[in-house]
Amino acid sequence: RGGGRGGRGQRENRFNEFGHDYTQLGQIDTSVCTLGEGEIHSMIRERMECKFARDFRTADQLEQDLMNAGVEVHDGFKEWRADGQSWRRSQRGDSFGPRPPKVYSQRGPGKGLSAEDLEEINAMVAERSECKVEANYDRADELFDMLNDKYKVNVDDKRAEWSLLSEEYLLSPDTAFVPEEKVQIEIEKKLGERILARKARNFDLADDIREELMTDYLVDVDDRAKEWIVMEPEDGVWADDGDGDDETNIVSQEEWESDDTVEEDDDDDDDEDVDNEAAAEEEAVEEPVQAALDEADLSSMTVPQLKELLKEKGLPVSGRKAELIERLTN
Repeated sequence: RGGGRGGRGQRENRFNEFGHDYTQLGQIDTSVCTLGEGEIHSMIRERMECKFARDFRTADQLEQDLMNAGVEVHDGFKEWRADGQSWRRSQRGDSFGPRPPKVYSQRGPGKGLSAEDLEEINAMVAERSECKVEANYDRADELFDMLNDKYKVNVDDKRAEWSLLSEEYLLSPDTAFVPEEKVQIEIEKKLGERILARKARNFDLADDIREELMTDYLVDVDDRAKEWIVMEPEDGVWADDGDGDDETNIVSQEEWESDDTVEEDDDDDDDEDVDNEAAAEEEAVEEPVQAALDEADLSSMTVPQLKELLKEKGLPVSGRKAELIERLTN
């Protein structure tokens, strides 16, 4: 999470005695400024706290109140002044004009987006960038919400990138394993939920999702590189689905720890299948209790044992442990 929780302490270390990090430029001219120095410092501090909390509406209103009272605030220089002068005529000698809008690039392939979708998203992202330059934060926030609600798009202002929530974090080329597509979709959905939790500053939920990704999928997340990677299971190998399609099956860490056997693929041996079916029928007659296993009994079984039951019932054997149990109980 990097500076997520520690960032507040670091910011406080560089605040001045008034609780903010803005420096006064010039003297207060009471003929143009209707506020006292203490009131100015209090409003600047409150505005800064609103910006940290992403309450830009209140921050903008405070800035307008300061301007109406004869106080100008420059966020770029971290300065404020109430002397009736502007920064263009200040002693700085800096020549500056409005900064140009950021140009944003797309991250990820944009699965499922049409050419028309891409055109509209790029137009909305560009408009939002212009609104931020013009300090029109209400419209910028509105566009951000529209992008998220309509297209599940997130905008990273620091990197000047936009992406689908499910594609902001990409699969690392160093991964030990590439999951099948339906599992990747589940992982990417969880990653998107974690992004929203972090944006809402709900770091406990973000941590829970990260733990869930590791427990259920052996997925580790690199926030700096914005990548995810599937770890090699400790003292194990990736399990074979046993369905003869040469695909591997990703399972949870708990299943790895409870499963000390590797299932062998016997689907290609037709004679052995016939023998197994005959043996299964005999077992069903001798041990009727086997057909009455409830969900608790199934949960205590290993993945290969569950797959063996599925084979006996002529059901598919691919999927995670929870899916196997659900298939047997239904």
